Amino acid sequence: MSDAPRITHGITRRSLLAGTAAAALLAGTTTSAQATPSLTLPNPPADGIARGQVFDNQIPDRSVYAGLVSFVWGASSLAQPAGAVPSAYMPAFRDFDQTHTLAWYQANHPDWIAYKSDGTTVAWEFGNMTYVPIDFQNPDVRTFYWNSFVQPKIDAGYPIIAFDNVLTFNGYGNAGHYNGTDWVPQYSGDRVDDAWAEAVLDWLSYLSGRLHAAGIGMAANITWNASVKVADMLSAVGLVDVYVDEQGFTVHRPENYNDSAWDNKYNFTRQIAGQTLHLAINETTEETLATATQAQIDWAVANYLLYREQKSMMALCGVGEYHVFVDRPQLHTNIGTPSAAPVLDASGAYTRLYQHGMTLVNRSSTATAVVTVPAGTWTDLHGATVSGQLTMPPNSGSVLSNL
Repeated sequence: MSDAPRITHGITRRSLLAGTAAAALLAGTTTSAQATPSLTLPNPPADGIARGQVFDNQIPDRSVYAGLVSFVWGASSLAQPAGAVPSAYMPAFRDFDQTHTLAWYQANHPDWIAYKSDGTTVAWEFGNMTYVPIDFQNPDVRTFYWNSFVQPKIDAGYPIIAFDNVLTFNGYGNAGHYNGTDWVPQYSGDRVDDAWAEAVLDWLSYLSGRLHAAGIGMAANITWNASVKVADMLSAVGLVDVYVDEQGFTVHRPENYNDSAWDNKYNFTRQIAGQTLHLAINETTEETLATATQAQIDWAVANYLLYREQKSMMALCGVGEYHVFVDRPQLHTNIGTPSAAPVLDASGAYTRLYQHGMTLVNRSSTATAVVTVPAGTWTDLHGATVSGQLTMPPNSGSVLSNL
């Protein structure tokens, strides 16, 4: 559109951040303070399944996850079992105070409201009209946001601040704001929008810089989907201490990721797995984990073990089954530490050997994979024995133990 911001080329803050973060990730470090000893960060175990908990406000006795959970996203209490590091939750682009309604903003800070490209529709996130989206590029907004939401959580003693719904693509259709009666264009409003990505990276850089200066860690739920640019994702992940991936490998749907979509997600995840603390949240298609299918349980666990490094954590639950602690026997699987890197098998499946087992993933949406397993008798997550060959239907996973 005619009043869309002009996108310049060459060296910009975004390209500098992207190059620095990507290079740091590949070099085994990040641009965040992950290596700073003063930060209190999760320390997941090297073997088994390292787990995270998504909210804890409906768990009367948090000792139920003692020794199981390394990180709590959105902890309502600092009182956690040993080894479970809590984080304080807040949205990244919204005012989290429900008393600051749209009418309140229109009366007090009309120039802080973020709009879509038509100049009249507020850029509400997910259609939620409770929390007003704000212009996070505005220095006054940044000061207000920090003083209102971040600093109180630091003062309360939280070692990590967790920011939700961070999009490096313009998924909310943000386009600009008003300065009095004048329209100020900032972004195109299109989902793929370099100006938006640059602004988001600058916002994350501002937050991580202030947090690290205060000795506080930063977590962010950074959305992955078909609209993202990998360079933007690498930059964003490189600016945080704990990367949270709410899509996991289930994407809350029966068919999971598959084919090229799986390849893209897997390649990105393997790229950051060794350097970045990472919590993948896998929601099954059922309302509760207790009623989830064996196939989806196997898929989530097999994919986790395929890309897993010591910094990798996972959560497994039903659709939206947050706030409570849920468990399945398969989440207690421990086949030791990886003894080899993942490989693409001749069958078309990916496999990875562990000290006491192996994990297998067939990401094809159409082809069956017949994998020849090493000699011996193996047992899957549900007690069935396997020897010789394992036939894997399309879009399936399996974990085998030889204990």
